[in-house]
Amino acid sequence: MGIKDTLKGFLKMSGHYSDSAVYLAEHDYNNTYLEMLSAERETAKKKSEIAEGQALYAQALMFMGRLKDAQTEYENTDIPHLAKHLNSVFVNNYILCLFLLNKGSKVREIYEQYNSIALAENTLVMRRSVGINEYVCRRYENAVTVFIKLLSEPDPRTTLMADICLVRAMLALDMNDRAKEIADMGFGRYVGMGDITAEVNRLRLKMNSAGKPQRSGGKKKKK
Repeated sequence: MGIKDTLKGFLKMSGHYSDSAVYLAEHDYNNTYLEMLSAERETAKKKSEIAEGQALYAQALMFMGRLKDAQTEYENTDIPHLAKHLNSVFVNNYILCLFLLNKGSKVREIYEQYNSIALAENTLVMRRSVGINEYVCRRYENAVTVFIKLLSEPDPRTTLMADICLVRAMLALDMNDRAKEIADMGFGRYVGMGDITAEVNRLRLKMNSAGKPQRSGGKKKKK
């Protein structure tokens, strides 16, 4: 038995995408993982395997910061054919992707359409979606409460991005100083992540400009 097979057994990985799953466990999301996943997708035959490949690819793009590309993949994923152990995480990550892209109306649409899937299990990603829904419904205080609780939970792979969600909710309540504290603690890990970095920079700019006196328009006339 080779090292790869041993690792598969240790991680209890099986199925059509087990090789890329082993690579992901060792190396995290990168272009090589996308290439491996693409190759596996080309040989998928069953509808469930095709849907799983779509879902995995969409989520990989999102965690690499390619949010716009990820949205396209999310939209093309055959959700009804996803296995039950995959569909809840997928839908909740889909909601996060839309939230990071500031697509509030689309968040509401997916949250309502796939509500039974998104809320099927009491997981961290499910609770994150609840907070996102509170935010898009403008119940910002509720959203802040949900996201603060999420930040107290262990998230070793740093995939929740609850700090981004929390900062946005705090800024909606003009909690600028507290939002800066949260950003200073965690935003440094979003460097070089494409659209995610752009969103983080947008939030930083909003925090830095909040409270500054507005410049009056036009030049003063000379007497």
